[in-house]
Amino acid sequence: MKTSLILIFCTSVFLFVLDSCKKDETGKGSVTSVYGGTQSHNVGEACMSCHNSGGSNKYWFTVAGTVYKPDSTDLNPNCTIYLFSAPGGGGTMTYSFQVDGKANFYTTDPVSLGSGLYPEVKSLSGQVKFMNSFITQGNCNSCHNKSNRIKVN
Repeated sequence: MKTSLILIFCTSVFLFVLDSCKKDETGKGSVTSVYGGTQSHNVGEACMSCHNSGGSNKYWFTVAGTVYKPDSTDLNPNCTIYLFSAPGGGGTMTYSFQVDGKANFYTTDPVSLGSGLYPEVKSLSGQVKFMNSFITQGNCNSCHNKSNRIKVN
């Protein structure tokens, strides 16, 4: 009986200590953009400046950005982003992301960019734009900013 009480006490203390040492929930959320969605914000900003392991938001994005029309001013919502293993839509399509109603796309899902993947943007009108160089990181707006936006009709 005494051994059982000691075991229960020790187990309780262990569980209490384990629970008190838990990390916060930052980076544990799961979220992905969807067509027509309006949950995103800060259009055109480098999303991962906040949505990363050192950032202030609980969602840590693996890929994120904003899509504009060719005029570099008007947003282009509800497009689709594809990532291919070869340039010009060649090779294997490994990932796809829906662009939301605010023209942002993002995901917290695991994305392996490996030694590089090639992006493609397809608009609702069916127009397709390819990026001829590969990406190895998913913070798209860090390069595609106000002077160099992701553009597709």
